[in-house]
Order: sequence, then structure tokens, then C-alpha cells
Amino acid sequence: MPRVTARAHRTGVSRSLLAMLMFALLLVVPVTAPPPVAAASLKDQIAAAKDRQAELTASIARSARLVEDLKREEAATRNALAATKEELTDIRADQDAVRERIEQVAERLDRIEERHAELVDEQRQTDYTLGLLEQELANGEDDLKARRQSLGRRLAEAHRAENTTLLEQVFTAESFSDVLTDTSAYLSYGDQDAQLAQKITQDQQALDNLRLLTTSTRLQTDQLRRATLETQAQVVELRENLRQARARLARLERQTEKARERQAAQIVALALTAKEAQQRIREQVAARAQLRSRINNLVASAQRRASAQFGGVAPGGGNGIFDWPTSGYISQDYGCTGYSAEPPRGDCPHFHDGIDIANGEGTPIRAAGAGVVAFIGYNPWESVPAFMVVIAHGGSTSSLYAHLQPQYPVSQGQVVRKGQIIGYMGSTGNAFGTHLHWEVWQGGDWLPVDPRAFL
Repeated sequence: MPRVTARAHRTGVSRSLLAMLMFALLLVVPVTAPPPVAAASLKDQIAAAKDRQAELTASIARSARLVEDLKREEAATRNALAATKEELTDIRADQDAVRERIEQVAERLDRIEERHAELVDEQRQTDYTLGLLEQELANGEDDLKARRQSLGRRLAEAHRAENTTLLEQVFTAESFSDVLTDTSAYLSYGDQDAQLAQKITQDQQALDNLRLLTTSTRLQTDQLRRATLETQAQVVELRENLRQARARLARLERQTEKARERQAAQIVALALTAKEAQQRIREQVAARAQLRSRINNLVASAQRRASAQFGGVAPGGGNGIFDWPTSGYISQDYGCTGYSAEPPRGDCPHFHDGIDIANGEGTPIRAAGAGVVAFIGYNPWESVPAFMVVIAHGGSTSSLYAHLQPQYPVSQGQVVRKGQIIGYMGSTGNAFGTHLHWEVWQGGDWLPVDPRAFL
């Protein structure tokens, strides 16, 4: 019995010495820590994701500027088309000017469509970059998941080692060196695992921030996409409005051309030869001169009254002092013309002294501006007398309204306001169709000037 006890005692002492030897060896055996899991890869992915985000921010800013430019261009185009539509439905239609504006609108629409295409390309690139960013974020999440799993396994192993006695590890190990290696490694896992956990937390926070920013970016791109679709719909609408404006202008041009053809036919009917046409022109010029001579004093007196009452009308320049005197369309404008029945002036062999406005018989004629009626009645010196009204506006400016119906809604010497009815459209005198011949005179020599300068 004592021998057994002594043997057991010796066995216990041996095991204690073995344990002490193992701990001594653990103090000197170098510890080799395992490398971090995909840390460098995730760092590169986060850096790449930040670069993508910077690209997206710049792209969205460019898209926003393009959208604002498109909105401004569309608003200006819409206003131009609205003004054109108004002109084409009223007497204000200077067909050459309207045609030029319509072509300007067409050029602006071309620019709008180019910018819209540029915006679509920009958004396509934005979507592509956003897709890359989301993929990089997903890869980062996968890396983080792998690192968390690796850390979890390491912690589980450390926990198992902590709850296993050294003697149990020695008895279960395949070799004594394995025990030394595993035990030394477990001793260093605590600090390293804390560092790994901290790095995982930092990287997770960086990815979460980028994810939030990406979500916000996706929202901005969706808003810009909706704005782009709206601008596309507006461009389609503007194209249709432009088509309608061109169609209205074409109808007006055909209508005007037909009126001019009718006038030309009547000119031919009235003057079959060039000699007869020249004689008619001379008669017209003489009749106008005699009329001016007759009513010169009346106009001068009316001018004095108008100047005293209204302060006078300054010379032209599109100052808006006059309004259009009637509605309809312009069958002949002021200036050089191809009508052989018009007299010469300056370098023009045929010059039209006013603006002809065609419309139906009896269309109201209104005073273009406030003034005093200097004359109302026929010009008796014309071979076919025309009924007319002359208004003095002050400041040596007068206006003439010819070929009216022989009615007297106003009387000579009467003060009239702008827009007041002074007569009705007719075809008295040498009129080639129902229309108003409207002239504006400037200065004491009764020189006809372009009425548009006062509109």
C-alpha cells in the first residue's frame, strides 16, 4: 500500500514538472499570427467606391445643369411659338419676320434635342457608374462577411482552448510540438482579435456611409430621370406646335398670294397696256397731290390741336404709340413692290406708300392713335374716287385710311381716341379687292413712312 502511494506521488510530481516545462517553453516559443482576411482587398474596394461616388456626384451635377438649361430653352421656345401663333391669327403677321422666327424656333428645338440626347447619355453613364458602385459595395459586404466568419471561428477556437486544461491538450495532441504551437497561438489571439474586430467595425461603418450616400444618389438619379422624361414630352409637344405654326404660315402665305393674284388680275383688266398703266400712275400721283393741297390747311390746324391736347407723336422706332387699325392679313407691305400700278420712289420703280390689310367688307377700321380728324370724304381728283379718313396726331404725324365704305361714323374736326371706330373696310377708288390702305405721314412734306415703326 505505501509503495502504491509513493508511485502515485512520483507520477503526480512528474506531471507537474511536465506542465511547468510546457509553460516555460510557451514563454520562449515565438508566436506567428495568421494574416488578416482580405483587409487590403476591402480597403481597395472602399477607395474605389469613394472614387465612383465622386464620379456620380459630378455626373449628377452635370445632369442637373442640363435639365435647367433645357427648361430655360423650352420656356423660351414655348413663348416664341405662342407669340408666333398670336401673330399668325392677327394683322401683326409680318410674314417674312414670322417665317424667320419660326426657323429660329426650329433651330432652338434642334439644340434642345441635342441637349436632351446629351442628358440621356449622361444619365446612362450615371446608371452604369452607379451599378459599378453598388457592385463594389456588395463585394465589400462579402469581404466583411468572410472576415466576420473567420473571426468567429478564431474566437470559438480560443473559447474551446480556454475551457480545456493543459493536461487534456497534452494527452489529446498528436505531438508535443503541436501543443506548444497551439497554446502559444491562443495566448496571442486576444489582442489580435480585438484589432480585427475594430477594423471590421470601421470598415462596416465606411460601407454603411457609402451605402446611405448611394441610396441618396439613386434617388437623385430617379428624380433627374423623371425630369428628363418630362422634357422629352415637352419637346414632342413643341415639335407639334412648330408644325402647326408652319402650317398656319403656309395657309396665310397662300391666302396672301391669292389676294395678290386677284389684285394683279384686276390691274391687268384695268390697264391692258404699259402705257395705260403709266397713265393711271400719273393720275394717281396727281390726285394725291391735289388732295394734299386741298386739305393741307385742315391737317395743319388739326395738328396744332392734337399737339396741344396729346403732346405730339415722336418719330417711329417701334415705340408702340400706334395700334393696328383693323384685323385681317397683310396683302401688301410698305416699300418696294412688284405691282406695276404703284408709282416710283427713289431707287424703286414701284413703291407702295402704306400697308394694305385685307378682310371682309364692312370690317371696322379704328384710329391707330389718338388725334383730331383732319379730313373725311372722297378724293374727288381720282378717276375712281376713294373714300378716306385723315387723322392728325400731333408732332407733325398723320395717318390716312383709304378705300373705306362711304359712311361717317366720325366728323371732320372731331377728337378721336386710340381704337375708336372711324370707318368700315370697303373697296372704293382704285382698289383691287376689299382692303384698307393705311399710311403714316411724318413731317411737313407729307412724306409716307413705314407704319410698323410706330407699332
